[in-house]
Amino acid sequence: MPPITIHDPVYGNVTFTEPLFVDLYHADAVQRLAAIDQGGITAFIKPERATTRLDHCLGVAALLRLLGADPVEQAAGLLHDVPHTAFSHVIDFVFPNHAHTYHEEHREAMLEGSEIPAICARHGLDWRLVSDAENFALLEQPLPWLCADRLDYFLRDGTVDVGTFSAAAAQSLLAHLRVWEGQIVVDDLDAARWLGEQFIRLDDVCWCSVQEVGWYAVMAEALRAALELGVIVEADFAGTDAALFERIRAANAPAVQRWLALLRRDVDFVRDPAHPDLFALPKVRAVDPPVLLGGRAIPLSHLDPAFARRRETYIAGKQGEWPLRILTTAA
Repeated sequence: MPPITIHDPVYGNVTFTEPLFVDLYHADAVQRLAAIDQGGITAFIKPERATTRLDHCLGVAALLRLLGADPVEQAAGLLHDVPHTAFSHVIDFVFPNHAHTYHEEHREAMLEGSEIPAICARHGLDWRLVSDAENFALLEQPLPWLCADRLDYFLRDGTVDVGTFSAAAAQSLLAHLRVWEGQIVVDDLDAARWLGEQFIRLDDVCWCSVQEVGWYAVMAEALRAALELGVIVEADFAGTDAALFERIRAANAPAVQRWLALLRRDVDFVRDPAHPDLFALPKVRAVDPPVLLGGRAIPLSHLDPAFARRRETYIAGKQGEWPLRILTTAA
């Protein structure tokens, strides 16, 4: 098969030639990600949020290549989101969990019936190893550390989908990323401070904003109602966004439709413990970039007490279950 060339808004033109990567790219399980929106239900309300999980996975692989990761880790980057369900992290509101790890917990079940195991076997690899992102230190790290997955969705959403910073700023950060003793670090204090602050800003206005969390919670209510009524079954989440949305939108079920009617730009939410209409359990994201100084990688919070306080305050203000009141209900 010919090489895979992407024209990426963050990394530019990138060509993947490794047979393993090319074979995996053409697998149906990987191509399905082109029909899974990175922004979950928000992409249906804001069509400008057009990034797909396939865009993100290719970006992660491109960043791993930029950082010098070997071909197997690049392939793992391509695969890391294959287990995502329709509407991405909406599933973590349907079946609430603090870490938002439904897709990771169901990874093997999602992949074992696909072509991925056979493709990996042809290349002498165990598919369970390649498909588990936690086996690759540059690809995946727990919060608050840096990893290619976390950095790509930050750079991609910040410049392409949400626009909280410029493409030039993203390129400046990329120039300061290094691999040091197996971990991604930043080689400049100001660049690390920018990353830490901008990550919090993007989380606040996008991933963990009250409106976006509210829309996710509303969609979860619609999906739970559809499950309870037998309109859909849990296995349907292994399909695509459009197919699942059409299924529930066509349902003659007021318990589903009343929630779908709230998926509009003019519907907002407020955290209100006294008068909640629904509840949500969001995931708060804030990094603590390691800074390479004097031959050591030192967390930014240890170098900048003001950032440490800002980060701690931000996380404390967002953690836990949110009682949400719907501000606009008129159609």
